[in-house]
Amino acid sequence: MSEDGRMNDTRTHWPQIIGSILVAIAIVAIAIAIVTAKFGSTPSAEIEAQEERLEQQEDLADERRDVAEDRREEAAE
Repeated sequence: MSEDGRMNDTRTHWPQIIGSILVAIAIVAIAIAIVTAKFGSTPSAEIEAQEERLEQQEDLADERRDVAEDRREEAAE
């Protein structure tokens, strides 16, 4: 012990640093596994197909509105 009451530890802290990094990696891996299990992984092709269907539905709704508007205009004439 030194005069100020602290121990003079000349060992390196590499084992503790490596251990801490390994624990951090394990925590991240577990978190990813939990989130993936809860929400599931969605392939990008499936996401694109959903977006395409949504866009088609929006286009169809726009067309229907246009047709209804045209009919109202014709009926008013």
